[in-house]
Amino acid sequence: MTSWRSPDNPVDEMAQLRDALDTQPVSEQAKGMLMLMRGWTAAIAFAALRTIYQRTNVKLHDVAAVVVAAGSHGEAGTVDAETSSVVLDQLRQHVLGSALDAPAKERESEVG
Repeated sequence: MTSWRSPDNPVDEMAQLRDALDTQPVSEQAKGMLMLMRGWTAAIAFAALRTIYQRTNVKLHDVAAVVVAAGSHGEAGTVDAETSSVVLDQLRQHVLGSALDAPAKERESEVG
């Protein structure tokens, strides 16, 4: 259960800043991948991540982890398979077209 944090409480603010610093690297990686893949600016790439976060109700950090894992053919860490599938579906439909689809299909044909 997540507790509510008061923005006026210095302890809460410090915890929020620590959380932000812990999740920033993966968010920046995901943003950079979208910038590279689509030639987007940082603002557009972040807006795309934010759109997926809003449509899926998945934390932005987890959306970013799925993007990085898909782009690097790795695993999304603590993100479960169902959440990854939902995020990737939204990325394919609304952000990337079929760009992330090809590598997954290639891996499936190699295995199957």
